[in-house]
Amino acid sequence: MFEERAFEDADFHVRRLYADGRLLAPNFPVQGREWYLNGNTGAATHNGRSFSNSKLTMADVFDELSSGDRVFFVGNIREQLTTPVGVFDVTVIGCGNRPRHADAHTGNNGYSGATWKAPASPTATTALCRVIQQGWSFRNILWAAHTDYGALEFVRNAAASDDERDASHGHVAQCRFAAGKYHIMLGATSFTENLFNLRAEDNDFEDATTMSWFQGGGGAYRCKLFGNRFTSNVSHVDVGFTQSVIQGNIMGLFTTKSLDLTGGADNIVTGNYFSGDYSTASGA
Repeated sequence: MFEERAFEDADFHVRRLYADGRLLAPNFPVQGREWYLNGNTGAATHNGRSFSNSKLTMADVFDELSSGDRVFFVGNIREQLTTPVGVFDVTVIGCGNRPRHADAHTGNNGYSGATWKAPASPTATTALCRVIQQGWSFRNILWAAHTDYGALEFVRNAAASDDERDASHGHVAQCRFAAGKYHIMLGATSFTENLFNLRAEDNDFEDATTMSWFQGGGGAYRCKLFGNRFTSNVSHVDVGFTQSVIQGNIMGLFTTKSLDLTGGADNIVTGNYFSGDYSTASGA
């Protein structure tokens, strides 16, 4: 497993890249800035450059993001947002020890969990976060979508240059998806182009009322699903992946479908653990 570790240098932030604990690349500089958010105790008037001066909403942070920035948050995010136009390679990190609900206790900094959940009155057919540019990464977050739509939505249109909206090369790791109609949606109405190279690893996908992974428009090419756990979803994955790798996942209790790759081709499905029957497209 690859791991990035951040260190403070006298002049700039640096990262070191490890693989299974072995140092691969020492002290390479990090592009972008750090932003801090507390969804329970932050304030819109804060500058967001430290937890003691944290922003209150993810929208406050999105308004100021540039490519390469990192967002660290705790508390409850109750928003439905679209990522900023023309902003790439942003990492959003929940700072609790584990992805859990951030409302277990109100004293002693008890909002230390990191949850992105639906507002009290959510907008129908709108994800908690629609990703529209490349290279966004989400880590260690509990996602709790509403009953009408999904948590994360990756989309791509047919436009070019600055008008292109393309969420390829996204990354979701160490998150927990709890409830919601869908967990991760690939494509949507008016976003029907093929997404490429999405990667999801070491996540828990639980209790989706319709489907954990759903293909709403376009295709999904050369994606990687590694070491995830699917439990008690009506259906786990129903996506026409092509030239993708689905490896080491635990496909637990389901009602309708576990893994259905109909419409895809040339996939590698290996080393997974399945509960009950499942179906795949020919050539998978």
